[in-house]
Amino acid sequence: MKPGTEALARLPLLDRCGAELLASLNETADLARLGPDEDLFRTGDALQELSILLVGQVAAIHNHSGRNQNLLDVLQPVRPLYLGAALLGLPAPAGARTLTTVRLIVLPVRELQAVLRDAPAIAQRFLDYALDEAHALTQEIYALKLRTSAQRLAGYLLGLVKDEELSPARFVLPFEKRLLAARIGCSQENLSRAFAALRRIGVETQRGIVVVRDVPALRVFSG
Repeated sequence: MKPGTEALARLPLLDRCGAELLASLNETADLARLGPDEDLFRTGDALQELSILLVGQVAAIHNHSGRNQNLLDVLQPVRPLYLGAALLGLPAPAGARTLTTVRLIVLPVRELQAVLRDAPAIAQRFLDYALDEAHALTQEIYALKLRTSAQRLAGYLLGLVKDEELSPARFVLPFEKRLLAARIGCSQENLSRAFAALRRIGVETQRGIVVVRDVPALRVFSG
């Protein structure tokens, strides 16, 4: 099934494409729907297609022999999966496995590379995205080195607070704690300790619902 030119035009990476170019890309693209627990690709695979996640959640995993896997991260829409590896022809740094039902736009890498060679404005958009992603990853790496798991959890929870003027702030975690541990880069045991540390400054959790009673205190704690 084709995604359609309107769907392609809504992607931040392709919003500078003209109608003719979008129509050409649409001819080579696919709109894929997959259920939970399906492998998209494995660690070290050569990516012949760029998958752009539109709906759902995908786990970044490190594949071992057999079915053994380490959960590294949770990827959410809207984002391309391993853009750098796909366009540079490098092995995938991690595998990807669906956590929920997902919808993806799949673009052949060869055709996409041809577009980037011939359309400087679109190439600039891809470069901007790649640089922004690299900057975000650098910040995450430094946070792993400089901040405790409790501080990283505090920062993540602050990102879920919609209105900092509300007291208390209340929201639902977007996924289970097993996945949250992977998202902030710690074990499940350390995540439990981190939540215990945050209880002392007014963070309460019950069945995936989080209540933050003192948002400014949480921000100070997060560093």
